[in-house]
Amino acid sequence: MGFKVKRKTYKLVWQEGHDLEGLEVMVRSLDTGQFLKLTGARADRDAGGEQEENGTRRMLDMLAANLVSWNAEDEDGQPIPATIDGILAQDVAFNVAVIDAWTEAINGVPAPLSQTSSDGQPSLEASIPMETPSESLAS
Repeated sequence: MGFKVKRKTYKLVWQEGHDLEGLEVMVRSLDTGQFLKLTGARADRDAGGEQEENGTRRMLDMLAANLVSWNAEDEDGQPIPATIDGILAQDVAFNVAVIDAWTEAINGVPAPLSQTSSDGQPSLEASIPMETPSESLAS
């Protein structure tokens, strides 16, 4: 009798005050190969140009393939289908926030910071010279 590996399903929710507060998304986990494809698609999205469009589309397709359900509604209060068509009808920022939360849930760590994020002040250690200064010549 072998061990049966069960794929996880994550319930994504957003904290109070977040733009997506109240949204609940049920999404399946990814196997390692799929996760590597998702991170590759994210890298392509961040590369810009044609790669950006291809990477974004691959990420959205992967989300659609693993989206179990959500409570998203349109402005008229009609349920948005948990399908690729429903996903494509949403703002890019909405979809990226869902994908980032999904990635964080799978990884257990936050998604990479956006390129515009400040990394704070340089550390003092970074400014200390690491080379041994040459000895001064005696006069």
